[in-house]
Amino acid sequence: MPYSDHQERVDSYFDSRSSYWAEIYNARSVKGVIYQHRKAAVLEWIDELALPPGSRILEVGCGAGLTTIELARRGYIVDGIDSSETMVEHTLHAAIESGARDWVKVVRGDAHSLPFEDSTFSLVLAVGVIPWIESPDTAVREMARVVRPGGYVLLTSDNRARLNHLLDPRWNPALGPLRRLLKRVLERTGLRNSRSFVPSHFHSTSYIDRVIYENRLEKLKAVTLGFGPFSFLGRTLLPYSDGIRLHHRLQALADRGVPGLRSTGSQYLVLARKPQDFSPQA
Repeated sequence: MPYSDHQERVDSYFDSRSSYWAEIYNARSVKGVIYQHRKAAVLEWIDELALPPGSRILEVGCGAGLTTIELARRGYIVDGIDSSETMVEHTLHAAIESGARDWVKVVRGDAHSLPFEDSTFSLVLAVGVIPWIESPDTAVREMARVVRPGGYVLLTSDNRARLNHLLDPRWNPALGPLRRLLKRVLERTGLRNSRSFVPSHFHSTSYIDRVIYENRLEKLKAVTLGFGPFSFLGRTLLPYSDGIRLHHRLQALADRGVPGLRSTGSQYLVLARKPQDFSPQA
């Protein structure tokens, strides 16, 4: 798929569903609780870094601006970038409403070609961005370029080995070749419009680790989080309240390092550091 076509569809999706992504962090649903957990974990990790007030932070894929505003409230100078014009407007509006406009700057741009000088930021974060871009390697290379030596990159990806997909034949990665064959047959026969498909990607944790390593970043820590919603052949199995309780129980076990759970959460969070003697790839 040509990159321009991919990006056009992604931008169209986020422009049309911007309200969903602005509201999901308050939703009492399994997905909502997982996204809330992810945001809380990201902010906790950033707080633990104890960056000096006034540090510059870049949020790639700032979305509705919720994390951007939280960081500005902590005394950081935050640049946000998003490929969706609607999301840029959401973040600007949130900055004005929160009184943080003086600490926030937002532009529309591409994660594959960040419009910033080398070694500009103390921290670059990309939460929920990797699944929607065509080349994670290029995007991480750009993040490594614009973060200063000794600075940090914090990113998330959608885990290919998430437990709820492993248990549903409709999503199980092992059945991927069969699904792709069926997709091609349906498209050739006109029963499926490929243009209606929103292109997002699931990645293995080992792939993300390799991308980080190959871009000369040092992984400091990583976890997976988020269990559910559980389904079979696409049909949800549990009421949302039971699904939320199950998520919390499984997450508690994953946090204890229980095999089979510690690596099968839906979200993969990684914190990496740019070495002081960083040398980019030739």
